[in-house]
Amino acid sequence: MSEQSETEQSLDEINKSLYSEGMTDGLPVIPPTDERVEEMLRGIDRPRDDVVARLGNNENALTVETLAANAVMAGCLPTYMPVLEAGVRALADPDSNSIQFSVSTGSWAYQWIVNGPVREKLDIESSSGAFGPSFHANQTIARALGMAYRNTAKIYPGEKDMGVMGNPAKFYMLAAENEEASPWEPYHVTHGYDADDSTISLAGPNSWVQWLPSENEGEHVLRGMIRNTPESMRASSGEDLNATITHVINPYNAEELEKEDLTKEEIKEYIVENSYRTTDEYAPARHSGDGIPPRQVKQYQDTDAVKVACIGGPGRVNAIFGTSIGGPVTKKIHFPDNFDELLEEYADDVERNWVPTEGFYE
Repeated sequence: MSEQSETEQSLDEINKSLYSEGMTDGLPVIPPTDERVEEMLRGIDRPRDDVVARLGNNENALTVETLAANAVMAGCLPTYMPVLEAGVRALADPDSNSIQFSVSTGSWAYQWIVNGPVREKLDIESSSGAFGPSFHANQTIARALGMAYRNTAKIYPGEKDMGVMGNPAKFYMLAAENEEASPWEPYHVTHGYDADDSTISLAGPNSWVQWLPSENEGEHVLRGMIRNTPESMRASSGEDLNATITHVINPYNAEELEKEDLTKEEIKEYIVENSYRTTDEYAPARHSGDGIPPRQVKQYQDTDAVKVACIGGPGRVNAIFGTSIGGPVTKKIHFPDNFDELLEEYADDVERNWVPTEGFYE
């Protein structure tokens, strides 16, 4: 935390100091003064010196107070603290493999999906542009989690973070699932939670692509899910390391799949059964001068390696996130006793008078 108030240090001086110490993501931050951190702590009912998790290969401790300081710097509201606490637990889960996709040369990102009633309470966007800029909760929650991990594990580019190219989505890829427009059970229900639970899920893809089906029918959507998966994305599940691919389907195409009476599991089965690719990389040898014919290999090895979520607004563009070398892991969000009062107090901070999108799916 900043020991001096903003009256003693200018905003520029504080940002310069924090940046020079490697405590920011390169963008300006809000100074984590004692007053601001104290206010942020109202959003969680754990003692400030509690260790939320130990992060990184050195298992550095992240306390509640330090998480609050990072939340202040990222621009969060105190009402976001329960989501942040659950997100940190996801990062600390060994199954997330977060240290690997935080430091690998492949430049992996942190991909977050939020489910349940918390989406509406905190105005976490799930419709048009949900993974893009403009939405305060989406951007600042992801930013705070990224900075908290970076500052706790002491991960700096060229030292621990060896991403060759880097990834612009590393700290800002968060959206809620558009449960109301989805014909399927929500993402978190698929992974064992109740529909009225609020959760946050973490995966670690290194890239994503957007694609448009050739025709707007269920069969063409299914084929497009396979055809538009880059060859570099491979998916298989296992105890040692999950390599998963997440298909984010827009509500229109999800509805067209539902018209074919396709469940999520049936969609996954189709992808696995039809994801064979011809490759000559597996048959470079020659025997007696005769060429060995190319082999057929599965791009998706099993259904557990395929994840499906419904996110997005009007339009028929879908997205494929992969390959994730960790998780996905999902954590339930726990709320303090004063959460409803805090929501009411900060209601004006999340209110926005933008062009509504209601009615597009009717």
